[in-house]
Amino acid sequence: MPNDVTIYSPYEKIYNYWGEENVVNIPAQVRDYLLLLPSKECPNPITSNDNPRARFVKYLYYDDANPLEKELPSVDERLSIIFDPYKPDQPPISDKGYRIFCQSNIAQANIIGQTILRIVMGQMVSTNPYSVTYSINFQILSNYSIEANTRSTALLRTFSMEQAIIQALNGVNFGGVGTFMVARSMLNSENRGTITNGSKPISDDQELVGRLLVMTFENKVTSQDYVRNNDRF
Repeated sequence: MPNDVTIYSPYEKIYNYWGEENVVNIPAQVRDYLLLLPSKECPNPITSNDNPRARFVKYLYYDDANPLEKELPSVDERLSIIFDPYKPDQPPISDKGYRIFCQSNIAQANIIGQTILRIVMGQMVSTNPYSVTYSINFQILSNYSIEANTRSTALLRTFSMEQAIIQALNGVNFGGVGTFMVARSMLNSENRGTITNGSKPISDDQELVGRLLVMTFENKVTSQDYVRNNDRF
């Protein structure tokens, strides 16, 4: 095989986006990060309530009052609430049910007495010739009967979860794909598309109420000088 044959042959790729091959992994990476799952890089994450991810997990896992006063669920318990899209017919292994999803709509989750999070990739907007911004949507929903049963000064469960997600992600660089931001909205240079960061209340018009949180991260061309100076671009 000739040395100049590439995965793009017979065509030529002129420039690359930084970490573009990793963007598809973001929903699962964010899910595992928020669930405080151990990793090779961080086998023993901080599990006290000082860690916003620990607070998020407790609000997600425990339906009754005073969730922050309870022990952090074990790794196995946290894994048990993840919906596996490769096994959609497999029932949950505990009465907690599935509570965290990397897709937008799972009817199985809409049952009484449950709090859920859906992590869904949103819009992608090109802000200039050398960068593109992705949005990620966090749909945080809880049954109305447990939304305000925390018995603490943080009355609303889903708003507390939203703030924990912001604290855990805002300003954090994610493994070579970009830095998550909430205080940044995107309007492309030709006004063909926008991404508005922030949050708002949502519901499913039945039993579930909660919040929609939108955050973004920017992906840039690896070498702008190469792009500018290449007359084939």
